[in-house]
Amino acid sequence: MLLSEMIRKKAVRREAVPAFSGHCDVLVAGLGTSGAPAALAAAEAGARVCAVEKLNLPGGTATAGGISGYYYGLPGGRFEKTDALAQQLRVLSFIEGGHFHPDAKIMATDRELTAAGVELRYETGVCGVWLDDDGATVRGARLVSKEGVSDVECRILIDGTGNGDVCALAGAGFTEGRASDGQPQPFSSVRVFRSENRFASANFDAGFTTSTDAAELNRAVIDSNSLHCFPPGGAPPARLYYITQLPGHREARLIECDHTLTAQEIIEKNWNVQPFGYAYSNFDSHSIDWAFEDDLGCDWMVGASLWGKNMLAPLSLEFMTVKRFRNLLVVGRAVSVDHLTASLVRMQRCLQKIGEIAGNAAALAIRDGKNDVREIDRAELEKRMRASGCLDESLLPECLFPVEHWAEELATRKPGEAIFYAAQHLDRTRDTLLALLAGPDPDAAIHAALALAIGGDDAGAELLREQIRKRDPYVPATSRNHNYPRLEAEAYLLGRVGTPADAELLLELARERLADYQTFSEAWRGLLTLGERFPEARPGIAAGVLPILEAEDFRLPVLFRNHLIASQARYEPMHNLFRAVTAVRFKKWGIPNRLSAVLSKETLSWREQRLFEQL
Repeated sequence: MLLSEMIRKKAVRREAVPAFSGHCDVLVAGLGTSGAPAALAAAEAGARVCAVEKLNLPGGTATAGGISGYYYGLPGGRFEKTDALAQQLRVLSFIEGGHFHPDAKIMATDRELTAAGVELRYETGVCGVWLDDDGATVRGARLVSKEGVSDVECRILIDGTGNGDVCALAGAGFTEGRASDGQPQPFSSVRVFRSENRFASANFDAGFTTSTDAAELNRAVIDSNSLHCFPPGGAPPARLYYITQLPGHREARLIECDHTLTAQEIIEKNWNVQPFGYAYSNFDSHSIDWAFEDDLGCDWMVGASLWGKNMLAPLSLEFMTVKRFRNLLVVGRAVSVDHLTASLVRMQRCLQKIGEIAGNAAALAIRDGKNDVREIDRAELEKRMRASGCLDESLLPECLFPVEHWAEELATRKPGEAIFYAAQHLDRTRDTLLALLAGPDPDAAIHAALALAIGGDDAGAELLREQIRKRDPYVPATSRNHNYPRLEAEAYLLGRVGTPADAELLLELARERLADYQTFSEAWRGLLTLGERFPEARPGIAAGVLPILEAEDFRLPVLFRNHLIASQARYEPMHNLFRAVTAVRFKKWGIPNRLSAVLSKETLSWREQRLFEQL
């Protein structure tokens, strides 16, 4: 048998002999937002379940994390019973506030798990995974607690850690964060307090961190918790109950499974998987540095200002069944999605549904003697999900784009959906876009130019140039929050559809807006895009960009969202990230520069250090 352990951040397998001291059908690692419903569903469906949790309580983000409310997501599912019990306990023992009281939900979850016969092991973590010699079948896990180290045998293992820790231990593949620098979503820091006669929580974006480096994660937690102090002479704080035990991770590892759900599939409603439930939210990304995101993310958020548009996403078995393993499932925010989709499926209602689906799937595999969870009776799983309310198509919003009236919407203050729809369907919208481009309505013409550019068509490039020269001040009102000035879209999209001569126009904008993070960054992105498209433009781009980035006094911070008081205003220094990403790109282009030397004198963050290592 093989024991897979994490050694120097890599899964290493060695031959060993386990000493199993416990046995179960389903082992659930992590009793958080998805793990607790998974353990409960599997046990209530007849499986013998052992659940381990590093904390001394269940519930994860909803309880230890202090997020006692639901942001979108669809009702229905086993979690509704848990919430109803939590409400009964709240009435008896706790003050009001939120959708549920965190302590009441802890009690309700623990009671239900115990009543279902789940063997609970709190203050226990997984430090190894036992595998058959084929490396594809999980046989058990090595656990560590204050009592010591022990081995537990299981037939199915569910990773509910939220960070994909157990899958990584087993040697599963994963990605982390976006392609440019591996950065996940910002994390939040949360405090719970009493406000008048109610409990409340407040959170603010506190920085970027990674779950794959324990020292970095500890630094981020300590650093962010210190920001809950109030400034001297300020208003007295509300009665503080506690600062939460967990950092507010929005994204960590994304585990490779049989199917990776992408944002493009969601937008097109083009998925070839069987849904057993649905997620429902906007792409609630808290990113603030969009110039470093991929094209789709930047097109959606900046080009069309569609942060607030809600979408549906299928919850399939395929994005939980871990690739190259027969009996390993992942639940929670570590399911197999792309970086942008991670900002949609992380909502608590969605994650609880994911746990319920996985728990029932595991129990069905046990019942029917299936060694591979993929071979379960899917009709029976669908029946169970409908019975619990987890799967109910009558609740699904339409989440449509303006197919019939998109051209008219381009002339409104909310053109974003029409821009994106037209860009995605140029084969049938281009003629109308060209007519609008030459028409009398200036805003409709500019929005048509944006749609063409998002679609990769250069017909509106001259209008983009004209608007950049005018320093277009227009800000759309498409979304309820986070609308981006049109100038920023024009800048980065000119890089997509412009010519080498446009480099000077973008350089001029970048120099002028050197203290304006968003505009500077999108001009910088446009320049790098031009350089990718036109090798002959690279020397001129480098000659303009390098004096800015190589200057030792170059500084460009960006303000995180959600700060409520001055002491929580969190600025992220971005200058070294610009330098590092540019240096990696220029190395690819063969452009000599001093950026590595400048970076070597700086204190680099974990993400900057990763890029620096590529140099």
